[in-house]
Amino acid sequence: MFLIVALVPLLTLGIISYLQSSKVVNGKLANYNHFAGEKIKTQLDQILVDMYYGSSAIQQYLADSTAVNLRHQEPKTYSDFKEMNNLERLLQAHKKSNIRGIYVITSSGYFYGGYDFKFDLFKKQEIWKRSVWSGNPSIGIYQPTHYKDNNPKHVLGLIVPLKYSYGVLNNGYLLIETDVDDLFELMKVLEKDLHSRIEIKNELGQSLYHSTSKEAARKDDIIWKEQTNINNWNVEIRVPRDKFYQSSRVIFKIVLIGIGISFLLASMLSFIFSNQFTKKILNLKFAIDEVSKGIFDTKLSIHTKDEIGKLSFHFNRMVDKIKQLMEEIKQKELMKREAEMKAIHYQINPHLLFNTLNTIQWKARLDGNKEIGQMLLHLSKVLEGNLNFSIELISIKEELEAIEHFLVIQRLRYGDHFNFHLVMDEKLSNGLIPRMTLQPMLENIFFHAFEDGEGIIELEILESGEYFRLSLKDNGKGMSQDKLNTLFTRPEDNVRGGIGLYNVKQKFQIYFGKDFLIRADSVLTQGTFITISWPKRWRDTRG
Repeated sequence: MFLIVALVPLLTLGIISYLQSSKVVNGKLANYNHFAGEKIKTQLDQILVDMYYGSSAIQQYLADSTAVNLRHQEPKTYSDFKEMNNLERLLQAHKKSNIRGIYVITSSGYFYGGYDFKFDLFKKQEIWKRSVWSGNPSIGIYQPTHYKDNNPKHVLGLIVPLKYSYGVLNNGYLLIETDVDDLFELMKVLEKDLHSRIEIKNELGQSLYHSTSKEAARKDDIIWKEQTNINNWNVEIRVPRDKFYQSSRVIFKIVLIGIGISFLLASMLSFIFSNQFTKKILNLKFAIDEVSKGIFDTKLSIHTKDEIGKLSFHFNRMVDKIKQLMEEIKQKELMKREAEMKAIHYQINPHLLFNTLNTIQWKARLDGNKEIGQMLLHLSKVLEGNLNFSIELISIKEELEAIEHFLVIQRLRYGDHFNFHLVMDEKLSNGLIPRMTLQPMLENIFFHAFEDGEGIIELEILESGEYFRLSLKDNGKGMSQDKLNTLFTRPEDNVRGGIGLYNVKQKFQIYFGKDFLIRADSVLTQGTFITISWPKRWRDTRG
């Protein structure tokens, strides 16, 4: 009964799938070839319309003796020069993007329309010989070799005798050549992917183009035909029958293989007792019910590696991930609460502080102590930004402006004993960074790395994929590995100082979670190197 219930639907679905898939695939192939034929015909029609329209307009213009009447092939008078310029502008005005060249050729071989044309080579083309011999317009597809550079692989050329022109243009020829490489690329795709053989014939049945193929045409070939509206050219696409139905045969083989595999699987499953299978499902359902009630200590025992075992494994991972995320959210909320409490605890009145600093600054200036006045001025600028709690993330430009004032204070303190170098692309100025990221790191350098403020500080801010990357390097005395391991950790409560770099890490963790990287490397007597990477965020400058 199990085999019957399993195989009958499979056989039915297999047969229906084969019939429907073959119908769809064959229909798609037929539509694709029909569409390709229509596209080739449409492109040819568009090219021919452009060429005939341009040819007609140019002939009509040249037939007017008041429009262009060149007396000499090469201009000898100012009037000749004006006439030649009018002719060149006329030809350029009808030159579209796909038209390779438009030339007017006199009966003596002199031509107008550009300097990249080699008439001596063009005379060898059959289309020229045919037009000169018959005295009638001639059109055809050929490979050009008569341009000085950038010769297309194929062009569609039209030559029209100028029988009603004046001056040196009388009994000349108008040549229009259009680049048809795009059309040939389309045909090459059909020939390669669908094994199609394409032939284009003119209204007289003469072949203008045909695919090169070792296979001969057969009566049972699948054929699509299209006819251009202009010139009544015929486009024929021929696909061998065995190539056309090749996809159907592949589908048939796949369906047979699928039915055979299904039969084997059904035979094997019919001998497996289903009780253990249902038992595992019930255990999984019970565990899901427990988790839905908020009991996250539920764990499934995994004894097999089948589908139920994999589901149990992923269920256990999901429960662990939920517990981990809940713990992370809890820790993050605790960190935010702690930061908020610290902000409230250490809050001061900025106006009182600034007024006091300004009073001291004016007192120093009245007493003639300019250096103290300068230090108080820049200290006020530093505090003005750092005491602004309304914005969590500020632009990199603002952060750099704050440390400029900090560095001025240090220069007033130590003199010109240290050098500061900044490398940053100006376009990164509007990138966002936590407030007071750089100042604690610079303080750490001046107070621990440098002797009497003497050394070199190098700061680099750049882009690295979807992240900003900040690198701060000094050539100070460096630090031991033990000190390096505790650089970004919270100091003990009874230890004075050392909290600045810990706060830097905490800010990045609050704003970006785990999506940031901060690390430090140091070598004793050689210096310290700190790098921070964090996701790109930009200040909205639209307002």
